Amino acid sequence: MDVKTMTDYAEQFCSKNFNINLMIPIRISSRMKNKLGAFVVKTKNRKIISEEIVISKSFVDNNSKAVILDVLYHECVHYALYKLGLPYKDQDQYFKDTLNKLGIAKSRSYKYKGIEHVYFCPTCSYQFTKRMKGYEKRYICRTCHSKFKYAGESSKKLGIV
Repeated sequence: MDVKTMTDYAEQFCSKNFNINLMIPIRISSRMKNKLGAFVVKTKNRKIISEEIVISKSFVDNNSKAVILDVLYHECVHYALYKLGLPYKDQDQYFKDTLNKLGIAKSRSYKYKGIEHVYFCPTCSYQFTKRMKGYEKRYICRTCHSKFKYAGESSKKLGIV
């Protein structure tokens, strides 16, 4: 799914459910690894510089259209409530009630699906995966203080929490 398609879906969703126009860009980020999507408001000296919805490229590449749209709509609810001056953060009850009313999944409803990098400690045989490459260059094992070794890539399947 590309940015234009996502923007079309987001515009229709915001117009239909909140009667507002989508006035911010949607961006696909190849750097986003810890989140599936985010509504981002950047400020400087208490003034808003920019607002955007960011979706993870890895997430888009490895998931179905239905799951991608569910996450996109979740971020659109953040945006719409923010624009309407209503509670829009994940922990706000009003936000949760709005998601339930619209049938949209909460945060952390989907587990990561995509490429992960496998690392291990050659001394104590501790093995783990990370979504980032280059972990072995920056970190050491907390048990034996050895440098980690890179073992290769692994593919992780989608799971719903």
